[in-house]
Amino acid sequence: MKMKITFFIIFYVILGTAGITLPWLVEQAIALDEVAIGLVTIVMSTVSYNATEQILRIIEEKKNLKDIAFVNIVALVFALIFTIVVCHLDGVIAIIVSIIAYVLSCVFWWFQNRDNKNIMNTSISTLGGDTSQFNKKQS
Repeated sequence: MKMKITFFIIFYVILGTAGITLPWLVEQAIALDEVAIGLVTIVMSTVSYNATEQILRIIEEKKNLKDIAFVNIVALVFALIFTIVVCHLDGVIAIIVSIIAYVLSCVFWWFQNRDNKNIMNTSISTLGGDTSQFNKKQS
């Protein structure tokens, strides 16, 4: 659990929002519309990647996990809707909607990685896992 929290904070929160936070740190100015667009960009990219990866895993393993596949499809649709809505809003309302979308994407990331052995194994010294994960025989 500790490794998962560390991975989440470093890669999803800190590095994921670097496109928003670094310009703000350098310029000492912040444009609300740019932050809103930046947040939904993070949401769309991570949700689409995680959902697609999970759906492909279900198909590859030929598991009958219709409920998990449904959750992933719904997450994709919601991420797209949030993105479209934020693109048509301005100011504080856009920020609020994008923050809600970002928080929901954090919950979705946590759900998607609930069984991810590469970030749950605390005996591995690197955050992304060790080289043994790449030495599996392909069938």
